[in-house]
Amino acid sequence: MDELLIEPAPVATSFPDHPQLEAALQAALWAALTETLARVRLPVTAAPPAARPAPKSLRVPLSAREQQVLACVAAGDSNKLIARTLGLSLHTVKRHVANILVKLDVDSRGQAAAWWLSRP
Repeated sequence: MDELLIEPAPVATSFPDHPQLEAALQAALWAALTETLARVRLPVTAAPPAARPAPKSLRVPLSAREQQVLACVAAGDSNKLIARTLGLSLHTVKRHVANILVKLDVDSRGQAAAWWLSRP
């Protein structure tokens, strides 16, 4: 079997008040995954990714509309539902979501939602 590249999924849960706990959790999950793959003889070809610090303050603040869109994303709404709810086109919602991901420096809607839900 060819080498299998395994990348750990991003952790949606964040512990902003306890960064050591978050790092320990990620290390434990990676160790468990590596051990499991070794038992089934699948090689692990990647090291765990470096933990990305959570954005503390945004260099570019979210606009009021982006905050509305992000609140809907955090509620689990689809782009189509967000467009209907806010009276926007689907393309506009997709553009807002893309801008939000860039401003928050995150890779997924889940990470953006976690950021929204963890803020004070």
